[in-house]
Amino acid sequence: MLRIAICDDDSADRERVHGLVEEYLGEKKLQAEVRVFDHPDTLIVECEQFRPQIYILDIVMPMVTGIQAARDLRWNQPDAQIIFATSESSYALESFDVNPINYIMKPVGKEKLFATLDMAVSRIETEEEKSITVKAKGGFCTLRIPEIMYIDYRNHVVSYHMITGDIISTATLRIGFSEYMENNHSGEDFIRCHESIAVNTAAIDKLTKTDITLRNNEQIPVSKSRYTEVLDKYMEYRF
Repeated sequence: MLRIAICDDDSADRERVHGLVEEYLGEKKLQAEVRVFDHPDTLIVECEQFRPQIYILDIVMPMVTGIQAARDLRWNQPDAQIIFATSESSYALESFDVNPINYIMKPVGKEKLFATLDMAVSRIETEEEKSITVKAKGGFCTLRIPEIMYIDYRNHVVSYHMITGDIISTATLRIGFSEYMENNHSGEDFIRCHESIAVNTAAIDKLTKTDITLRNNEQIPVSKSRYTEVLDKYMEYRF
């Protein structure tokens, strides 16, 4: 299900955008949880757990601008689709610092917003479709990459730890963990943080020299020999 956040301190503009989003979802027959905020501080705090895939943000708001809020949000959600809606064209150049999908002038028009939402949804669907088929005990299992928190290796068995708390384990392997990861996860989705553990880069919320805190609050150890490599890949992903 899609998760969408709308933030605007002006009640009339906020209600207009909310109404258009609901109309869009109805026309496209999409299910989504939409949350509406009137202050960027509340948005930032609540979205640490809510984690919307799409943000529609006013730029000119009290205390914290939409661009400043977007910078904070980008830290934990680099793949989020950000749409700015504003009455001030002077912020257009500055807004590109956070890589928004579009910059829409108020009053927000249906055609412009719908076309932008089409683009955002297509990007999310592409990301969500990433998966791997694992030969597990008892048969084959297809796992969605965004739902995998980390992978570990014990006694010649690889286990996938999911955000739901489920653990999917392979049959006994004749190869080591390094070869398994090279054969199945050679891209940038996972980082080896330990000889027998690889974490999903997108699932990392906090990194220290000794451990990683994941999005589901699990803590994973980081070996001293791998810390620098993990830090470099993590920062490259974030920025």
